[in-house]
Amino acid sequence: MALVTLCSGCGTTFRVTAAQLQAHGGDVRCGYCQRIFNGFATLITVNESAIENSSQLQLQLQSPPIDEPEIGSVEESRIIEDNLVAEENPVVIENLSNPPDSSDISNQGALAAETSQQQLLFDENEIRQQRSQALWLAANIFFLLMLIVQGIYIYRTELSAITPGTRSFIDQYCKIFGCTVPYSQDIKQLGIEASDLQKDSQRQPEVTTLSATIRNHAPFPQELPALQLNLLDDQDELVASRIFTAQDYLREKDSAQTFIESQQEIEIHVNFESSELDASGYHLRLLYP
Repeated sequence: MALVTLCSGCGTTFRVTAAQLQAHGGDVRCGYCQRIFNGFATLITVNESAIENSSQLQLQLQSPPIDEPEIGSVEESRIIEDNLVAEENPVVIENLSNPPDSSDISNQGALAAETSQQQLLFDENEIRQQRSQALWLAANIFFLLMLIVQGIYIYRTELSAITPGTRSFIDQYCKIFGCTVPYSQDIKQLGIEASDLQKDSQRQPEVTTLSATIRNHAPFPQELPALQLNLLDDQDELVASRIFTAQDYLREKDSAQTFIESQQEIEIHVNFESSELDASGYHLRLLYP
């Protein structure tokens, strides 16, 4: 026995299965008039032989039976053997007389599989691209930090001069990397405000005392300079020359000082033996050895 249902719109009959009807609660769509109807409402059973010889099959549907249809002499009904193709909602019944080609089904399955594979490859490529971008960003940040660290190391003196407030930070930085932060040496911004060269003829005639005032005109601290003293004769010819470092002219209590603050003045006094020197003048200048 086979199951057959009748379209309530155009009267076309279709062969169906119980599984097809139960899949969507009996709702089906006619392949001819596109009407949606309930297949259980007009469901009947007929002999397989009647479906095989559909030209001699006649259905009497005035009183549709529950189990077996009554075959009478009513006008011959059209039985179109269609396949039932299940969609999400509603179920669509197509013509059974033209069953889908197996090659089409295979092609559709292959196409679906190919589409799924392409989507998977696209997702994988997108994930790889995102990972690559993240790695590239991390590498750029790392190299930027390395560049900053290297720049601070190379230009630590200049940075401390430009922004004196950062010197404490740079000192901590150098403790980590085992370096020091030397003070600037801009000799053009150091000046000798006053100087004097005298001998004490009463107490120590062979000792000469050099006195000078040094001022730092720069807006940042600078390393203490050295002093070059040139002794001259009456013709301004060089008689002798000597260089005094900070350790030579600093007082004992200031011996640990290594720099001169911005706009600061320091007084220096240096004694040296000049008994064998017959000098009548001098020239004093600042320098960094």
